[in-house]
Amino acid sequence: MTQSRRNFVRMLVAALALPWEVVFGAAKSRAPQRMENGFSRLLSDMLAGASWAETNRIAFEVPELAENGAIVPISVDSRLPNTSRMLIFVEKNPTPLAAQIRFEPGTDGFASLRVKMNETSAILVIAESEGKFFGTQKTVRVMVGGCG
Repeated sequence: MTQSRRNFVRMLVAALALPWEVVFGAAKSRAPQRMENGFSRLLSDMLAGASWAETNRIAFEVPELAENGAIVPISVDSRLPNTSRMLIFVEKNPTPLAAQIRFEPGTDGFASLRVKMNETSAILVIAESEGKFFGTQKTVRVMVGGCG
């Protein structure tokens, strides 16, 4: 009786372990593809499917080389009329949307903040003005990672 009970337990453990490996193994194999498409999908969702145009009317200051990715200073000044929203993305971060700032009518579209950067990456700033999207981007080299 003991021998058949042991066999039963072994078979039960093997049967329960198989689905977990299949589920988690499949999730691991899909993860890189999901991350590659994640930034473009997030950008499309945030802009409600609209496209954005490159502009020089957004003054964007960020260091070219950040010694510490945990504190990267950014200063953005939108010179577009009636800026209602500003989106700041760090493309290679685990969560690319670093900030979303809404401006009341009649206020200046200015923001100064510090963001964390996981690695060397492009920072994209998009401003919404009168229902249209305009943006600019710069690449920042990171010496020490900040996002863990």
